[in-house]
Amino acid sequence: MKPTTKPRVKICCISSIEEAKMAIFYGASALGLVSAMPSGLGVISD
Repeated sequence: MKPTTKPRVKICCISSIEEAKMAIFYGASALGLVSAMPSGLGVISD
């Protein structure tokens, strides 16, 4: 992995396409999607 001065940021609990687009727009390096888990508030379909 190359050294970088820009931090890598993961945004979790993404539950819609709109939220994903917003996170990417504001510089997210990775996304954590809400899945079918007891702690999740919603489910993203396949």
